[in-house]
Amino acid sequence: MNEPQLAIADPLLRRLYDYWLQKKGARVAPPRADIAPDEIPDLLPWVYLVEIVGERLRLRLVGTSIAAEFGGEITGKYLDEIGLAEAQAPALREYRQSAREIVPVASKWNYAKEDGRALDYERIILPLSSDGKTVNMFLCGAVGHGVG
Repeated sequence: MNEPQLAIADPLLRRLYDYWLQKKGARVAPPRADIAPDEIPDLLPWVYLVEIVGERLRLRLVGTSIAAEFGGEITGKYLDEIGLAEAQAPALREYRQSAREIVPVASKWNYAKEDGRALDYERIILPLSSDGKTVNMFLCGAVGHGVG
C-alpha cells in the first residue's frame, strides 16, 4: 500500500509520522494501544491525543511544549472550547477528513486566538482505530512558536 506523500517540514513531526507508519504496518491505522510513549520520549512534549466523543473532539492528552505555546493547560477540553477563533472550522475539517478517509493530514497554521495571541505552527494528524475500520482517536503532533 502506498502511503500519501505529506509535506512535513519539521523533523520532529516527520519522526512522529514515521513512528505511526511503523505501528500501522499493513492496517489502515494502528490502535491507541500500539502507541507506546516510552518508545518516543523525546517527542512527547510536542504530541497530543484527540479522542472522538460523539460529534466533538476532546484533547485527551497534551504535551508540555504544546500547552506552553498555546498559553495554558488544555488537556480534557474540547477543541471547540479552546479559543481557536477563525481557525476552528478549518481545523475541525482536517480532523473530519482524517477520520472519514482514514489518512494522515499535515498542515501549517498561522492565526490569532480569541484572546488576540498569534500562533504559528506546523501540525500532523494521524488517525488511530481500535477496530481497524473506524477512527476513534488521533495521534497528533504540533511544533510552533507563539508570535504575539
